[in-house]
Amino acid sequence: MSNQVFPITPEGEKNPYFQKRYFDLSGKHALVGGATTPLARALAVALAEAGARVSVTTLSADKTEEVEANSILNECWAASGLEGTCLTLDLTDVSRVESSISDLEKASGPIDILVNGAHFANIKPVLDTTLVEWNQELSRNATSVFVASQVIGQRMVARGKGRIINLVSNLYDRGIPNCAVFGASQGAVLGFTKSLGIEWGSGDPLTKDRVTVNALGIGFYEDTPGPQNDADLSSVLEKYIPLRRLGTPADLRGAVVYLASDEAEYVNAELLVVDGSIVNHA
Repeated sequence: MSNQVFPITPEGEKNPYFQKRYFDLSGKHALVGGATTPLARALAVALAEAGARVSVTTLSADKTEEVEANSILNECWAASGLEGTCLTLDLTDVSRVESSISDLEKASGPIDILVNGAHFANIKPVLDTTLVEWNQELSRNATSVFVASQVIGQRMVARGKGRIINLVSNLYDRGIPNCAVFGASQGAVLGFTKSLGIEWGSGDPLTKDRVTVNALGIGFYEDTPGPQNDADLSSVLEKYIPLRRLGTPADLRGAVVYLASDEAEYVNAELLVVDGSIVNHA
């Protein structure tokens, strides 16, 4: 049978040949937080291509980030034809995030999907890392996830439904020299994801409505901060990764759409790994 979708009959009954459109996000409003990186761009555009209205935020109140976030928003609009909003704010400022999200939902409708897309890596030896840099790393990668999830999650919990998806590097578990600070921030996000999923996933026992919280696990990707940015190490990694290449932002598109969709309603507090099998390599 072809993939053609047959409309309902004039009498209002479904055509017997009707086929469901799986992973369809039409009618959903998605927010990608910290959407100023190639990974966040790929995730935002994938959600738009699946039919969602996509809004984005910066990670900090920075003009350079604002330009990049608006560029991503324009690409989402081109993919879906739906107009979203760009919020320029500091994702660790609770009161600013609260007021901005309140205004956004009044203007564009409830947020059904939250993707925490911030992903920054401080690659340097621990002995050369200051306490200020440690706090910055935890703030960018973990505190921003906590604030966005709390502010938006309280609205999802009140409505009884929502999807939260976090990015987590496999360096939460795999030790790499000079990545201890970054790895600590990733461990924080993963622990937060797993516990929050259990906390919010019970929902209404009489319905399937619930808020799920999951993570996308990533390995070594092109155009992302990490040890793979070193040319010599990158060539070594390409030989070490079982699929023999670095990941690309496009590799995450299908996974984020799946976790955001109704088809993933039984997936919660999980880490969906898209890393070329490197975590399984001895």
